[in-house]
Amino acid sequence: MRKLFSLTLAASAVTACTQMTDYYPDAQTTDIAGRAFFVVERPSLGPGVYLAGPNDPKMGEVLTGRDMTLPQANVAAIEAVTGCKVARETVRNQEATTYAAVTCQ
Repeated sequence: MRKLFSLTLAASAVTACTQMTDYYPDAQTTDIAGRAFFVVERPSLGPGVYLAGPNDPKMGEVLTGRDMTLPQANVAAIEAVTGCKVARETVRNQEATTYAAVTCQ
């Protein structure tokens, strides 16, 4: 029960914020299918690695990650912001966000 309360509290803190760019001030945003997505480089995870997700996550997305369209939209956001293709083998989905590396040619 305590773990569930902690998870709910953490999710509330994330959704209480107006946008994810408040947490990632160096993030860029892009529009994918009429919704704003944030994209931020994560060089500590490797060269060309980015994190992406909805800039305005909904509570259900944060808690369950059940929106099956988000991984595809997150990858599209990374590609739109970087102008490079995501290496499909590097895609790692976590709830409403996606980590992926790009390959630029």
